[in-house]
Amino acid sequence: MKLFPDKKYNKIFMYCFSFTIITLLIITILFRWDVTRNIISNILNIFEPIILAAIIAFIMNPMMKSAQKFLSTKIFRKKPHPKLTRVLGIVFASIVIIAVIAAVILSVIPELISNIPGIYDGLVNDVIPQVQAWITKLLDDNPSIAAIVNNELESITSAIERLISGLVPQLTSLLASVLSFANSVKNFFFGFILAIYFLFSKEVLQAQAKKVIVALFSEKVYHRIFSITSNTNHTFLNFIYGQIIDAFIVGCLCAIFMLIFKMPYVMIISLIVGTTNIIPIFGPFIGAIPSAILILIAEPRKVIWFIIFIIALQQLDGNVISPKILGNKIGLPSFWVLFSILICSSMFGIAGMIIGVPLFAVLLDLFSAIINAKLKKKDMPTDREYYSIPGVNIGTVTPAEQTSAIEEITASDQGSEHAAQDLDSEHVADEPAERQKSEK
Repeated sequence: MKLFPDKKYNKIFMYCFSFTIITLLIITILFRWDVTRNIISNILNIFEPIILAAIIAFIMNPMMKSAQKFLSTKIFRKKPHPKLTRVLGIVFASIVIIAVIAAVILSVIPELISNIPGIYDGLVNDVIPQVQAWITKLLDDNPSIAAIVNNELESITSAIERLISGLVPQLTSLLASVLSFANSVKNFFFGFILAIYFLFSKEVLQAQAKKVIVALFSEKVYHRIFSITSNTNHTFLNFIYGQIIDAFIVGCLCAIFMLIFKMPYVMIISLIVGTTNIIPIFGPFIGAIPSAILILIAEPRKVIWFIIFIIALQQLDGNVISPKILGNKIGLPSFWVLFSILICSSMFGIAGMIIGVPLFAVLLDLFSAIINAKLKKKDMPTDREYYSIPGVNIGTVTPAEQTSAIEEITASDQGSEHAAQDLDSEHVADEPAERQKSEK
């Protein structure tokens, strides 16, 4: 049903109505984020096995494709067997995932169980007596502090009583955490099974999704959707695999250092440092704090060397290892990396810190494409250098003038560099003559 006889007014009305609805939705999401977060959390809990299946299939897909390519070109080159190679590729990817999980469990859990008594003894026999001795000495040397402590002793006693009375809710919370962990294990198991089905019928699912998109949208829109999904897949895949390889290298270097200097809890700390390194910028600090506490409990003298090593390792990772692995595949400046982590971590926690960078890279790329399309419609250049030309009124410069202005800026920058180098060389050449004059 048309509201206005003129199509132009109907179109304007629909644009205004859509803009109003979207604006109200954004305002509701931002100012009632607690309610929105609960709704999103409930939806994610319902679809957790399917989401886990999609994530697992996304990680397994490159391994499956590599195995399929190897089998098709080396084993079944003369007589192709697509279904058999698909099955063998899925089996190979599944074995890799299961082997990684089993290696982590078998290497960390036994060491953790065997070291729990040592951690307890370190706390009871070393750390707590040292803290008690330090407090006693502090109170003996400072009577004024002792008087304050005696006055606050009653409140401290009541706080301890409240802590003891709160043990029952804490036990209830612990039981809830155990049940939540068991539920997560169950969801992972079902997600893994479902991921195998996703991989086996990947082409069918992709064809069905394309069919729906082509049916619902115009040609221009569905081509844009396909381009966005392809770019998203490429960005996330490069980032996740790059971060996993980087984390593995960092964890191995940490283990080698700790073995050389005979530090305790090698496997546990190396796993913590490597795993948290997946999180950009903040990950090294998140992993270093509990690791340093563990070493402080066991061997306090070595904690300083561990902290120095972590700082040096992160400098090596940030300047050498990570650029070699990731290169410029994400293409985000450091400011936007930090910005995306802060925003996404406040909205989605640890998961937001991991996916924030590739997600923001995709959104920024999409926004840049929209802006460039708008500029092209106005016959304006899309190069950033055009808008940084000093003393130029935007819109009055022709493309030829723009090119010459950019070349002049570049030439002037290079000229200033050459001039500085010439001055330095002249200064160096004049030094012997000045020395001879001073000697005479």
